[in-house]
Amino acid sequence: QWTCMPDQNDVIQARKAYELQSDWVYKSDMEWIRGCGWMPNDSLEVKKVQKAQEILNDRLYRQHPSTVKFTSIVDLPSVLLAKTNADQISDMKYKEAWEKDKTSIHVMPDTPAIMLSKANAINVSGKLYRQEWDNIKPFYDMKPDAIAIKSAKASRDIASDYKYKAAYEKQRGHLIGCRSLQDDPKMVWSIHVAK
Repeated sequence: QWTCMPDQNDVIQARKAYELQSDWVYKSDMEWIRGCGWMPNDSLEVKKVQKAQEILNDRLYRQHPSTVKFTSIVDLPSVLLAKTNADQISDMKYKEAWEKDKTSIHVMPDTPAIMLSKANAINVSGKLYRQEWDNIKPFYDMKPDAIAIKSAKASRDIASDYKYKAAYEKQRGHLIGCRSLQDDPKMVWSIHVAK
């Protein structure tokens, strides 16, 4: 029979190995927490599930854009381009320079371009044309049987589509139902020409 000292190295190592394999020592580590309550609300798994539900939530996904907190970066190239385009397209800004210069720029009334534009305005004006005609109308002697009037009426009748169609309508009924070739004046004339 032999005795072994409790502070020997091999005894200490054997005790540690037994404790590592012992189920009682393993469970006794949790004995101090046995009566304490524990809420799993802040555990890692619960947080992960909550975040996944928030990502998959259809109501939050389809929310109106005005409810989302968003601040646009002011000096983005796309924002600067949009501002520049808005300034270029703006009708108010386009006219602003002219409205300002309109009161300070004075064109001399006797420049050749102004004189030419006034003369062109007189020549093109329908109102002045009719007024001039009304002024000289009393001095013209226009008889209804004047050669120029008859010539104008004849050319008007020739060019008139209505007269052309009226003559065609009048002639159309006469060519139908001739009893013989001698009754149709056009056929008689064509036979005469053929001889």
